[in-house]
Amino acid sequence: MTDTPRSTIRTGLPEPADVPLAIDLRRRRARLVFLYPGRAAGHAGMGRFVHDTEPVVRLEVENALAALDGPLADQVRSVLLDAPGGAVPIGAVDPALFVLEYALTRLLAVDGLTPDRVLGYGVGEVTAACVAGVLDLADALRLVAAYGRLSAELPSTATMTVGLPPHDVARQLPPGVRLIAVDTPESCVVAGPEPELRRWERCLAQLYVSCRRPAVPVGAYPDDVPSRLGEVAAVLAGTVPRPPRIGWLSTVSGRPVSADEAVDREHWLRLPHRPIRFADAAGELADRDVLVEVGPGDTLAALLRQSAPDRPVLPVLPAAVDHGSPDSRPHHPDPVAAVRALLAEPVTPRDRHHLPDHTAAGTSRPGRRD
Repeated sequence: MTDTPRSTIRTGLPEPADVPLAIDLRRRRARLVFLYPGRAAGHAGMGRFVHDTEPVVRLEVENALAALDGPLADQVRSVLLDAPGGAVPIGAVDPALFVLEYALTRLLAVDGLTPDRVLGYGVGEVTAACVAGVLDLADALRLVAAYGRLSAELPSTATMTVGLPPHDVARQLPPGVRLIAVDTPESCVVAGPEPELRRWERCLAQLYVSCRRPAVPVGAYPDDVPSRLGEVAAVLAGTVPRPPRIGWLSTVSGRPVSADEAVDREHWLRLPHRPIRFADAAGELADRDVLVEVGPGDTLAALLRQSAPDRPVLPVLPAAVDHGSPDSRPHHPDPVAAVRALLAEPVTPRDRHHLPDHTAAGTSRPGRRD
């Protein structure tokens, strides 16, 4: 915990319905869109700064950890709060990302900043669905925990970003290498055994095709993953998905999710083994949409800048801060203030959006002001 009080610190945890503030974007017909990154954004210590400095985040993280089983809760706490640079258990990355993204969303919500649309990459799809009201918090936590256990049980796979359009990548894929994500119209992510990827990387370099290995190993599911989804299916059998309360852009389908699609449990069985269609989903965003990356770092902002260099995307937790750099902390703006500055809109009690009220284990939310 930090010993230095902040003038902007928030205490207690009011529900969205208690907050008489909202951003009025109707004057310019803009929509506030929250973007939730996936596993590539995860790293040790990614929640340390905001957990220390934001009571709302701290309460939300503790509430979520209380709903996880003991060993997993300890691992997730370690991923979120340990010093940067430490080893990260692969099975804890997905639930840790979800917990942090949801806690940051609640931090914005208590100040009246809630999204009109949501979009998630990889496990960020679960966060987006939870924020949209499709999954409740307890079900979402069980689902990301199941995804994490699945990841931990699978053999490691190398990944690589290739600077080619998806149709060109598909034509050239070597045996054993497969397309796992379309990040932009001109770049894709592939996965396969390290020797095959290394050979293909050398061939592409001779053709002046850019290739890049992720700074954070993201892993990838093998071709036989559908046969390994028993635990995920069992978790889904106990869930009751609901139609979204706000717009939800899926990176599984690459388009807005309809009410009928949202309640289909099969969606979550497709997520682990279908290519991530981020480029298609991002293509559904309007130029006037206000984009905020709600998670550690700016991986999605970087992808969007490749296609639209002048388009502003605000990362709530920039990389220098989420990695815990002491020099960056005094200069890091309050996350809520940063979003308000990007919006540059007046605050008004009209047209308030409501984030679904979730509790992880049926308990009352701590710190509420009645």
